[in-house]
Amino acid sequence: MPSLRDVVAALYGALRMLRFDAGGMAWFDVSLPGFWRSFFAAVLVAPAFAVLVALQLAARTDPYELGWVIVVSSVAYGIGWVTFPVVAIFITRLLRLSDRYFALIIASNWASIPQMLVFLPAALIDASGILPSAAGALLTIAATFYVIAYQWFVIRTALATDGLTASAIVVLQLLIDTFVELGANRLI
Repeated sequence: MPSLRDVVAALYGALRMLRFDAGGMAWFDVSLPGFWRSFFAAVLVAPAFAVLVALQLAARTDPYELGWVIVVSSVAYGIGWVTFPVVAIFITRLLRLSDRYFALIIASNWASIPQMLVFLPAALIDASGILPSAAGALLTIAATFYVIAYQWFVIRTALATDGLTASAIVVLQLLIDTFVELGANRLI
């Protein structure tokens, strides 16, 4: 488990990168211990993920078993956190960027916290009905595009690669996330 100092430094780096400041990378511990500690971000993001699941459940009209939803969502959450790092081993080898693997995963893991800070408020506003439905949907779409741009910047910076390569990895990451989510939704 990371120290409070490690978490604060990583969050500072991730927030700098949220402003598209490549200097944020300097705040990540890109060592093997830093790699393992970066998965603590999953613990910090989990409550927001639970809120998103609750929003999806609130929008449902069909019956569901809450215990089963919790189990499936929790397993899918864990799978989501493990799948990209495993796939990235092969992708970074294929691209001859293996020396940047730790930087990629560490930056991506910590970046998940600011991503949720951008997306969750938009989803909550959309679900609340405060705005007309079209405006709420537009806000969610805008937040989604900003998060994708942020992911692209994090990947491009962490791998020190070109924009096209970063774009391909973002698409791969989105596909992985989509398949995990679709699989979970089919079970619940």
